[in-house]
Amino acid sequence: MRYLYSLTILMCLGTAAIVFAQDVFEGIPVEPRPSEYIHWDADDYAGFKSDLEQDLADGNGIWDTKFVYLNALPAAEHRSHNVQIIHRSGYTQPEIHADKWDIYVILDGSGTARIGGERVDFIEGGPHEGQSPRLEGAQEYQVVVGDMLHVPARVWHQMVTEPDTSITYTLINVIY
Repeated sequence: MRYLYSLTILMCLGTAAIVFAQDVFEGIPVEPRPSEYIHWDADDYAGFKSDLEQDLADGNGIWDTKFVYLNALPAAEHRSHNVQIIHRSGYTQPEIHADKWDIYVILDGSGTARIGGERVDFIEGGPHEGQSPRLEGAQEYQVVVGDMLHVPARVWHQMVTEPDTSITYTLINVIY
């Protein structure tokens, strides 16, 4: 019995040595190498935020709302993600995407993320401007600096703040 136990231990150790000896990175192509390494530092973020705050002050929000954004890493056919810096204040309309997952990283301010439910009080075929639909049955999350959110495709979502406050976040769009 003791012999069998010792043999089992030796076999396990031998198998573990083989597994650890394998290079898990073997076979990953290194050419062509993408040239899009980007590092955004605190000064870059301060510049982004300043530009976005000015856009908001100038009334450049989309759909008559206080929602402005900067394409920090615009969409491209050769990758399945892009990055935006978004600054918003007050009410902005709910949204949904067929083939895009959103990852939010809160950089400044605070707000309420509404996730799920159904959009109500929207007039189909009418202009987005001037409408204020809401999400019925959504879960609400109070978000602050450092929080992250993951919103899957085909799920209604909305980010709002109190009327005189704002929120700034990085939005990573993963497109499949």
